[in-house]
Amino acid sequence: MKSWALCIGAGILAGVANAGSCGPCGSQKCLAAVGADPAAGEAFCSSWLSLAPATTTITETAVETATSTLVDIETALTTVTLTTATTTLIGGLVTTVYQKRAPTIDAPDPDATPTPAPSSSPADPVDAIVSQCKSKDSRISKACSCFLSTAATSTVTVTVSETAVSTAVVEASSTTVETVTTNVVATVSVAPPAVTIPANPILNGGFESATANINPWTDTTATTGGRVEVINGVNACTSTGYCGGGRIVVRVTPPTAGTTYRYTALSEVFNAKPSTTYAVSFIYRCLNFDTSSAVQVWYAGALVGTAPCPTINSSAFNRATGIRFTTGPTGSGEIQIRFLNPTNTKYLYYYADDFQAAAV
Repeated sequence: MKSWALCIGAGILAGVANAGSCGPCGSQKCLAAVGADPAAGEAFCSSWLSLAPATTTITETAVETATSTLVDIETALTTVTLTTATTTLIGGLVTTVYQKRAPTIDAPDPDATPTPAPSSSPADPVDAIVSQCKSKDSRISKACSCFLSTAATSTVTVTVSETAVSTAVVEASSTTVETVTTNVVATVSVAPPAVTIPANPILNGGFESATANINPWTDTTATTGGRVEVINGVNACTSTGYCGGGRIVVRVTPPTAGTTYRYTALSEVFNAKPSTTYAVSFIYRCLNFDTSSAVQVWYAGALVGTAPCPTINSSAFNRATGIRFTTGPTGSGEIQIRFLNPTNTKYLYYYADDFQAAAV
Protein backbone atom coordinates (compact mmCIF):
# COMPACT_ATOMS: atom_id res chain seq x y z
CA MET A 1 0.00 0.00 0.00
CA LYS A 2 1.30 3.45 -0.88
CA SER A 3 2.36 5.73 1.98
CA TRP A 4 -0.09 8.45 1.03
CA ALA A 5 -2.96 5.95 0.93
CA LEU A 6 -2.09 4.85 4.48
CA CYS A 7 -2.04 8.48 5.60
CA ILE A 8 -5.44 9.13 3.97
CA GLY A 9 -6.92 6.04 5.62
CA ALA A 10 -5.62 7.15 8.98
CA GLY A 11 -7.16 10.58 8.48
CA ILE A 12 -10.57 9.05 7.69
CA LEU A 13 -10.46 6.78 10.78
CA ALA A 14 -9.45 9.71 12.96
CA GLY A 15 -12.59 11.62 11.93
CA VAL A 16 -11.16 14.90 13.11
CA ALA A 17 -10.57 17.92 10.85
CA ASN A 18 -6.83 18.47 10.39
CA ALA A 19 -6.05 16.24 13.36
CA GLY A 20 -2.34 16.85 13.53
CA SER A 21 0.38 15.72 11.15
CA CYS A 22 1.03 12.36 9.55
CA GLY A 23 4.80 12.42 9.30
CA PRO A 24 6.08 14.13 6.15
CA CYS A 25 2.55 14.07 4.69
CA GLY A 26 1.34 16.85 6.98
CA SER A 27 -2.37 17.12 7.89
CA GLN A 28 -4.33 13.88 7.37
CA LYS A 29 -7.50 15.62 6.25
CA CYS A 30 -5.54 17.89 3.89
CA LEU A 31 -3.92 14.82 2.30
CA ALA A 32 -7.32 13.09 2.06
CA ALA A 33 -8.72 16.12 0.19
CA VAL A 34 -5.80 16.04 -2.28
CA GLY A 35 -6.27 12.32 -2.97
CA ALA A 36 -10.10 12.40 -3.16
CA ASP A 37 -9.96 13.07 -6.92
CA PRO A 38 -6.57 11.74 -8.19
CA ALA A 39 -6.73 13.59 -11.53
CA ALA A 40 -7.64 16.92 -9.92
CA GLY A 41 -5.13 16.33 -7.11
CA GLU A 42 -2.30 15.67 -9.60
CA ALA A 43 -3.07 18.83 -11.62
CA PHE A 44 -3.45 20.98 -8.47
CA CYS A 45 -0.27 19.67 -6.78
CA SER A 46 1.84 19.94 -9.96
CA SER A 47 0.87 23.63 -10.22
CA TRP A 48 1.24 24.31 -6.46
CA LEU A 49 4.76 22.82 -6.31
CA SER A 50 5.72 24.43 -9.68
CA LEU A 51 6.67 21.05 -11.13
CA ALA A 52 7.61 20.66 -14.82
CA PRO A 53 5.25 18.47 -16.91
CA ALA A 54 5.91 14.73 -16.75
CA THR A 55 8.06 13.31 -19.55
CA THR A 56 7.89 9.97 -21.33
CA THR A 57 11.01 8.71 -23.08
CA ILE A 58 10.55 6.54 -26.17
CA THR A 59 13.60 4.74 -27.53
CA GLU A 60 13.39 3.69 -31.20
CA THR A 61 15.80 0.98 -32.33
CA ALA A 62 16.25 0.64 -36.07
CA VAL A 63 16.79 -2.84 -37.42
CA GLU A 64 18.08 -2.93 -41.01
CA THR A 65 18.33 -5.85 -43.41
CA ALA A 66 20.73 -5.64 -46.35
CA THR A 67 20.61 -7.84 -49.42
CA SER A 68 23.42 -7.76 -51.97
CA THR A 69 23.56 -9.56 -55.35
CA LEU A 70 26.95 -9.75 -57.03
CA VAL A 71 27.51 -10.35 -60.75
CA ASP A 72 31.03 -10.53 -62.21
CA ILE A 73 32.41 -8.54 -59.26
CA GLU A 74 35.64 -9.68 -57.66
CA THR A 75 35.13 -7.61 -54.46
CA ALA A 76 31.89 -5.99 -53.24
CA LEU A 77 31.28 -4.32 -49.85
CA THR A 78 27.90 -3.30 -48.45
CA THR A 79 27.85 -1.18 -45.23
CA VAL A 80 24.71 -1.05 -43.09
CA THR A 81 24.37 1.57 -40.30
CA LEU A 82 22.02 0.97 -37.34
CA THR A 83 20.46 4.12 -35.90
CA THR A 84 18.92 4.64 -32.46
CA ALA A 85 16.69 7.68 -31.93
CA THR A 86 15.18 9.02 -28.72
CA THR A 87 11.91 11.01 -28.66
CA THR A 88 10.57 12.79 -25.56
CA LEU A 89 6.83 13.24 -25.13
CA ILE A 90 5.75 16.15 -22.94
CA GLY A 91 2.31 16.15 -21.39
CA GLY A 92 0.39 17.14 -18.31
CA LEU A 93 -1.69 20.02 -17.18
CA VAL A 94 -0.46 23.38 -15.88
CA THR A 95 -2.97 25.48 -13.97
CA THR A 96 -2.96 28.63 -11.81
CA VAL A 97 -4.54 27.98 -8.44
CA TYR A 98 -6.07 30.74 -6.39
CA GLN A 99 -6.96 30.60 -2.78
CA LYS A 100 -10.65 30.58 -2.30
CA ARG A 101 -13.01 31.69 0.39
CA ALA A 102 -16.75 31.30 0.41
CA PRO A 103 -18.65 34.64 0.56
CA THR A 104 -20.67 35.32 3.70
CA ILE A 105 -23.93 37.09 4.46
CA ASP A 106 -23.73 39.68 7.27
CA ALA A 107 -26.21 38.86 9.98
CA PRO A 108 -28.53 41.74 10.94
CA ASP A 109 -27.67 41.09 14.61
CA PRO A 110 -24.10 42.40 15.32
CA ASP A 111 -23.66 39.55 17.86
CA ALA A 112 -24.61 36.82 15.37
CA THR A 113 -22.15 34.68 13.45
CA PRO A 114 -22.15 35.29 9.62
CA THR A 115 -23.89 32.59 7.55
CA PRO A 116 -22.27 31.21 4.37
CA ALA A 117 -24.05 32.40 1.25
CA PRO A 118 -26.02 29.65 -0.56
CA SER A 119 -24.53 28.40 -3.77
CA SER A 120 -25.94 26.35 -6.63
CA SER A 121 -22.52 25.63 -8.13
CA PRO A 122 -21.15 22.06 -7.98
CA ALA A 123 -18.37 21.32 -5.50
CA ASP A 124 -14.94 22.31 -6.79
CA PRO A 125 -12.04 19.91 -5.90
CA VAL A 126 -9.71 22.90 -5.53
CA ASP A 127 -12.15 24.51 -3.04
CA ALA A 128 -12.18 21.28 -1.02
CA ILE A 129 -8.38 21.04 -0.94
CA VAL A 130 -7.85 24.68 0.12
CA SER A 131 -10.64 24.42 2.72
CA GLN A 132 -9.45 21.14 4.28
CA CYS A 133 -5.86 22.41 4.34
CA LYS A 134 -7.00 25.61 6.17
CA SER A 135 -5.32 27.71 3.42
CA LYS A 136 -1.90 26.93 4.97
CA ASP A 137 0.97 26.79 2.47
CA SER A 138 2.95 24.30 4.60
CA ARG A 139 0.05 21.85 4.87
CA ILE A 140 -0.71 21.96 1.15
CA SER A 141 2.98 21.55 0.20
CA LYS A 142 3.45 18.53 2.51
CA ALA A 143 0.27 16.83 1.29
CA CYS A 144 1.13 17.45 -2.38
CA SER A 145 4.72 16.24 -1.99
CA CYS A 146 3.47 13.01 -0.37
CA PHE A 147 0.70 12.51 -2.96
CA LEU A 148 3.10 12.93 -5.91
CA SER A 149 5.91 10.87 -4.32
CA THR A 150 4.71 7.66 -6.02
CA ALA A 151 4.88 9.09 -9.57
CA ALA A 152 6.99 6.93 -11.90
CA THR A 153 8.76 7.61 -15.17
CA SER A 154 7.56 5.81 -18.29
CA THR A 155 9.91 4.23 -20.82
CA VAL A 156 8.64 2.69 -24.07
CA THR A 157 10.82 0.82 -26.57
CA VAL A 158 9.73 0.86 -30.22
CA THR A 159 11.39 -1.26 -32.89
CA VAL A 160 11.46 0.17 -36.42
CA SER A 161 12.32 -2.06 -39.37
CA GLU A 162 14.39 -0.66 -42.20
CA THR A 163 15.35 -2.62 -45.32
CA ALA A 164 18.28 -1.84 -47.61
CA VAL A 165 18.70 -3.76 -50.88
CA SER A 166 21.94 -3.46 -52.87
CA THR A 167 22.26 -5.11 -56.28
CA ALA A 168 25.40 -5.18 -58.43
CA VAL A 169 24.50 -6.19 -62.01
CA VAL A 170 27.77 -5.65 -63.90
CA GLU A 171 31.41 -5.20 -63.03
CA ALA A 172 32.18 -1.85 -61.32
CA SER A 173 28.49 -0.82 -61.34
CA SER A 174 25.92 -1.05 -58.51
CA THR A 175 22.44 0.19 -57.60
CA THR A 176 21.17 0.63 -54.00
CA VAL A 177 17.50 0.88 -52.98
CA GLU A 178 16.59 1.84 -49.37
CA THR A 179 13.21 1.73 -47.66
CA VAL A 180 12.95 3.68 -44.35
CA THR A 181 9.97 3.78 -41.99
CA THR A 182 9.72 6.73 -39.55
CA ASN A 183 7.27 7.11 -36.65
CA VAL A 184 6.02 10.65 -35.98
CA VAL A 185 4.71 11.56 -32.52
CA ALA A 186 2.52 14.65 -32.09
CA THR A 187 2.41 16.78 -28.92
CA VAL A 188 -1.06 17.93 -27.89
CA SER A 189 -1.59 20.91 -25.52
CA VAL A 190 -4.63 20.88 -23.26
CA ALA A 191 -6.03 24.13 -21.82
CA PRO A 192 -6.02 24.30 -17.98
CA PRO A 193 -9.36 24.15 -16.17
CA ALA A 194 -11.03 27.43 -15.23
CA VAL A 195 -10.80 28.60 -11.60
CA THR A 196 -12.91 31.05 -9.60
CA ILE A 197 -11.58 34.05 -7.66
CA PRO A 198 -13.58 34.83 -4.48
CA ALA A 199 -15.22 38.25 -4.21
CA ASN A 200 -13.04 39.05 -1.17
CA PRO A 201 -9.61 37.41 -1.62
CA ILE A 202 -8.38 38.52 1.86
CA LEU A 203 -8.66 35.49 4.17
CA ASN A 204 -9.71 35.73 7.83
CA GLY A 205 -10.35 39.45 7.46
CA GLY A 206 -12.66 39.39 10.49
CA PHE A 207 -10.39 37.22 12.69
CA GLU A 208 -13.42 35.05 13.48
CA SER A 209 -11.57 31.70 13.34
CA ALA A 210 -12.55 29.08 15.91
CA THR A 211 -9.08 29.13 17.44
CA ALA A 212 -9.00 32.94 17.63
CA ASN A 213 -5.80 33.49 15.69
CA ILE A 214 -4.69 35.72 12.82
CA ASN A 215 -3.74 32.98 10.30
CA PRO A 216 -2.92 33.36 7.45
CA TRP A 217 -1.91 36.87 8.56
CA THR A 218 1.54 37.39 10.08
CA ASP A 219 2.81 40.25 12.24
CA THR A 220 6.06 42.24 12.49
CA THR A 221 6.45 42.18 16.27
CA ALA A 222 9.72 40.22 16.04
CA THR A 223 11.22 43.05 13.94
CA THR A 224 9.37 46.24 14.90
CA GLY A 225 8.30 45.42 18.43
CA GLY A 226 4.83 46.04 19.83
CA ARG A 227 2.11 43.49 20.50
CA VAL A 228 -0.70 41.82 18.49
CA GLU A 229 -3.66 40.10 20.20
CA VAL A 230 -7.03 38.65 19.19
CA ILE A 231 -9.77 39.98 21.50
CA ASN A 232 -13.29 38.56 21.96
CA GLY A 233 -16.29 40.51 23.25
CA VAL A 234 -15.79 43.85 21.46
CA ASN A 235 -18.81 45.58 19.90
CA ALA A 236 -17.22 46.26 16.47
CA CYS A 237 -19.77 48.75 15.11
CA THR A 238 -19.48 52.21 13.55
CA SER A 239 -21.50 55.27 14.53
CA THR A 240 -23.65 54.75 11.39
CA GLY A 241 -24.75 51.30 12.58
CA TYR A 242 -22.48 49.10 10.45
CA CYS A 243 -21.00 46.16 12.36
CA GLY A 244 -18.14 43.87 11.44
CA GLY A 245 -20.17 40.67 11.74
CA GLY A 246 -18.82 39.40 15.06
CA ARG A 247 -17.35 40.40 18.41
CA ILE A 248 -13.79 39.19 17.72
CA VAL A 249 -11.27 41.88 16.68
CA VAL A 250 -7.50 42.24 16.50
CA ARG A 251 -5.81 44.60 18.99
CA VAL A 252 -2.45 46.10 17.98
CA THR A 253 -0.21 47.99 20.39
CA PRO A 254 2.66 49.64 18.47
CA PRO A 255 6.05 50.24 20.14
CA THR A 256 6.42 53.25 22.46
CA ALA A 257 10.19 53.71 22.22
CA GLY A 258 12.91 53.84 19.59
CA THR A 259 13.24 55.63 16.27
CA THR A 260 13.87 52.85 13.73
CA TYR A 261 10.35 51.38 13.68
CA ARG A 262 7.40 53.39 14.92
CA TYR A 263 4.68 50.96 13.90
CA THR A 264 3.52 47.35 14.20
CA ALA A 265 2.07 45.72 11.08
CA LEU A 266 -0.11 42.81 9.95
CA SER A 267 0.71 41.19 6.57
CA GLU A 268 -0.98 38.67 4.27
CA VAL A 269 -0.03 37.22 0.87
CA PHE A 270 -3.09 36.32 -1.24
CA ASN A 271 -4.21 35.63 -4.82
CA ALA A 272 -6.65 37.92 -6.64
CA LYS A 273 -7.63 38.62 -10.24
CA PRO A 274 -4.60 39.54 -12.36
CA SER A 275 -4.20 43.19 -13.49
CA THR A 276 -7.30 44.28 -11.54
CA THR A 277 -7.94 47.30 -9.28
CA TYR A 278 -9.29 46.49 -5.79
CA ALA A 279 -10.85 48.82 -3.20
CA VAL A 280 -9.79 48.17 0.41
CA SER A 281 -12.10 48.79 3.37
CA PHE A 282 -11.99 47.93 7.08
CA ILE A 283 -13.22 49.27 10.42
CA TYR A 284 -10.86 50.46 13.15
CA ARG A 285 -10.79 52.31 16.46
CA CYS A 286 -7.95 54.38 17.96
CA LEU A 287 -7.51 54.61 21.74
CA ASN A 288 -5.22 56.93 23.74
CA PHE A 289 -3.99 58.48 20.50
CA ASP A 290 -2.68 61.86 19.31
CA THR A 291 -3.15 63.75 16.02
CA SER A 292 -0.33 61.86 14.28
CA SER A 293 -1.78 58.40 14.95
CA ALA A 294 -3.09 56.57 11.86
CA VAL A 295 -3.40 53.25 10.04
CA GLN A 296 -1.56 52.82 6.71
CA VAL A 297 -2.24 50.29 3.92
CA TRP A 298 0.72 49.03 1.82
CA TYR A 299 0.47 46.74 -1.21
CA ALA A 300 3.44 45.10 -2.96
CA GLY A 301 5.81 47.28 -0.92
CA ALA A 302 4.14 50.63 -1.79
CA LEU A 303 1.90 52.89 0.33
CA VAL A 304 -1.62 52.94 -1.20
CA GLY A 305 -3.67 54.75 1.48
CA THR A 306 -3.96 56.09 5.05
CA ALA A 307 -6.83 56.01 7.56
CA PRO A 308 -6.27 58.75 10.21
CA CYS A 309 -7.56 58.63 13.75
CA PRO A 310 -10.53 60.99 14.39
CA THR A 311 -10.00 64.51 15.67
CA ILE A 312 -11.66 63.63 18.97
CA ASN A 313 -11.82 60.45 21.04
CA SER A 314 -14.79 58.26 20.18
CA SER A 315 -16.11 54.95 21.42
CA ALA A 316 -17.37 53.96 17.96
CA PHE A 317 -15.34 52.36 15.17
CA ASN A 318 -14.41 54.28 12.03
CA ARG A 319 -14.65 52.83 8.50
CA ALA A 320 -11.65 53.27 6.16
CA THR A 321 -12.58 53.81 2.49
CA GLY A 322 -11.07 55.27 -0.68
CA ILE A 323 -7.96 53.05 -0.54
CA ARG A 324 -7.10 51.13 -3.75
CA PHE A 325 -4.39 48.92 -5.23
CA THR A 326 -3.90 47.19 -8.61
CA THR A 327 -2.66 43.61 -8.94
CA GLY A 328 0.11 42.52 -11.30
CA PRO A 329 -0.08 40.01 -14.18
CA THR A 330 -0.19 37.00 -11.79
CA GLY A 331 -2.71 38.44 -9.32
CA SER A 332 -0.56 37.45 -6.35
CA GLY A 333 0.60 40.13 -3.90
CA GLU A 334 1.11 41.09 -0.25
CA ILE A 335 -1.03 43.56 1.70
CA GLN A 336 0.39 45.12 4.88
CA ILE A 337 -1.57 47.10 7.49
CA ARG A 338 0.67 49.38 9.59
CA PHE A 339 -0.55 50.77 12.92
CA LEU A 340 1.52 53.92 13.52
CA ASN A 341 2.93 55.51 16.67
CA PRO A 342 5.24 58.20 15.21
CA THR A 343 5.52 60.16 18.50
CA ASN A 344 6.02 57.08 20.76
CA THR A 345 2.78 57.88 22.57
CA LYS A 346 2.37 55.71 25.66
CA TYR A 347 -0.73 53.50 26.07
CA LEU A 348 -1.72 53.97 22.39
CA TYR A 349 -3.43 50.94 20.84
CA TYR A 350 -5.85 50.10 18.00
CA TYR A 351 -8.79 47.76 17.35
CA ALA A 352 -9.35 46.56 13.75
CA ASP A 353 -11.81 44.22 12.01
CA ASP A 354 -13.59 43.31 8.75
CA PHE A 355 -10.73 43.72 6.21
CA GLN A 356 -12.08 43.44 2.66
CA ALA A 357 -10.85 43.90 -0.91
CA ALA A 358 -13.43 44.20 -3.72
CA ALA A 359 -12.72 44.46 -7.46
CA VAL A 360 -13.80 47.79 -8.99
